[in-house]
Amino acid sequence: MSDEAKRLYRSFVEDVINNARYELIPEIFSEDYKDHSAPPGAPTGGFDAIRAIPVMFRGAFPDVHFVIDDMVSEGDWVATRVTGRASHLGKPFMGIDPTGLRATWTSMGLFRVAKGRIVEHHGQPDLAALRRQLTAPIKPGSLDHNRQLVTRYVYYTNVGDLDRFDEFVDPNFVDHNALPGQKPGLEGLKDAYRMFSSAFSDLWYTFEALVAEDDLVTGRGVIEGRHTGPFMGVPPTNKVIHWTGTRMFRLKDGKVTEGWIDLDMFGMMMQIGAIPMPGQR
Repeated sequence: MSDEAKRLYRSFVEDVINNARYELIPEIFSEDYKDHSAPPGAPTGGFDAIRAIPVMFRGAFPDVHFVIDDMVSEGDWVATRVTGRASHLGKPFMGIDPTGLRATWTSMGLFRVAKGRIVEHHGQPDLAALRRQLTAPIKPGSLDHNRQLVTRYVYYTNVGDLDRFDEFVDPNFVDHNALPGQKPGLEGLKDAYRMFSSAFSDLWYTFEALVAEDDLVTGRGVIEGRHTGPFMGVPPTNKVIHWTGTRMFRLKDGKVTEGWIDLDMFGMMMQIGAIPMPGQR
């Protein structure tokens, strides 16, 4: 049983958490699994409740990755110690808006296995240490400050709160990939985002990596939205569309002053039917 308990826990960490393979949850956990240390407000019961916690972490920390430091097993129990590392690039976490900060935290737990499935758990991550790192003071003008500004730029784009741009985007912002006819400056930038959100409801850009040096920050990620409005002459298809994008920003004196963007428009236009898929005429 000891080796089986270790195998199941390793699959939970490496497959479910690190690689978002949520379809494996029924192969790892019992449907009547009991989490004695579930976070306040977490759903309870069934595989959806098990899935909710790694989904919540990945929503806030898209690049989350755990390393198993130790596993100790005896009988049908396995005790674990892991270290998590991630960047706060996604959604708010514990009431904290995305910071762009990198964090490291530990977690220890006890898992019991019966009939080839994990059936209960005690233990939790060191959320206090994680929160301290996300709320630590940031020096203005530092690389962490630049990461924070760009992360919040993307977050407020996602939630449609474009008026928050006034706080950290220069009024004379230069958009090096402006849309045809786009007005200059900050107001033109807002209009461009409004055009996209009017065509794709629930539009969400998820950073998967963020790199900062000197006055430049570059993010790589994926975009998802449902095509519910006309876009470049294409009527709405109601399809959920996924495409990729890379953004580069220049910052000066706590403001985003310039931006470049490279979107996979070709792939997106194929998905909405404006361009034939390979093999189609």
